[in-house]
Amino acid sequence: MASYSRGLLPGKKKRGVNAVGRPPRPHRCRPFPLPSSPPPAPQGSPRAGQFGSPDRRVTDTLLFANCLAFLAQAASGQRVTVWGAKINAAIAAGELWRLATPALLHGNLVHLATNQFALNSLGPLIERLSGRKRFIAIYTAAAVAGTAASYAFTVAPSVGASGAIFGLGGALAVFFVRHRSYFGKASDAVLASLGQSLAINVVMGLVTANVDNWGHAGGLAGGALTAWLLGPRLVVDAGAVPPVARDRPPVPLLAAAPVVIGQRRRQ
Repeated sequence: MASYSRGLLPGKKKRGVNAVGRPPRPHRCRPFPLPSSPPPAPQGSPRAGQFGSPDRRVTDTLLFANCLAFLAQAASGQRVTVWGAKINAAIAAGELWRLATPALLHGNLVHLATNQFALNSLGPLIERLSGRKRFIAIYTAAAVAGTAASYAFTVAPSVGASGAIFGLGGALAVFFVRHRSYFGKASDAVLASLGQSLAINVVMGLVTANVDNWGHAGGLAGGALTAWLLGPRLVVDAGAVPPVARDRPPVPLLAAAPVVIGQRRRQ
């Protein structure tokens, strides 16, 4: 999330790019199932995780929406930026849409490209682990929480999806902390990578001008809290025959259906 210290007019944009790094993919830990696992793709279709695959539809929609919004910013002479950016006085006056719209807007092409890369790296994995509805909830909550934290602690206007992307990193950390006993070393590897990425981004935010660090912190907290509340939180019911993994988060509104462990899909 980038901040602007001298307004939002063309030619006055400030560069402040930050994003969560790319975690390693977890090793396959069969027979424990991942929630919302997609069926095998038809021959000739994109594979799971690839652009255009059904299992990453929300991620691809967000990538497209960010590009479309950036084009609208440029085509409108930055009027779209002025309309949707986080501007404290405007939010205080009742323009509450500005709590969400900054996540669709970017200060320049480098800012957009960096956040698109991070979203493309993190989004498909979290969308598959959480399911589409929970992924939308996590991303939206992180975006709003990031803007709210920025509103509360800094007066500078800001735009950018990085608060929401930090929230995805927080959600991924919650998943692998919860399921460390199932994923073992793969879980430790992901958490170590996320920790390193967080440390790098904190340092970059502190030494780079016009980076909205409060937006990043708020997004991280919002995404992690939403993932903790909504899940997934998978618990193995070893007493069932065959054993079943049940999704039992604290708030089960979007909980996934039980999955039989070791069940193989018919080709």
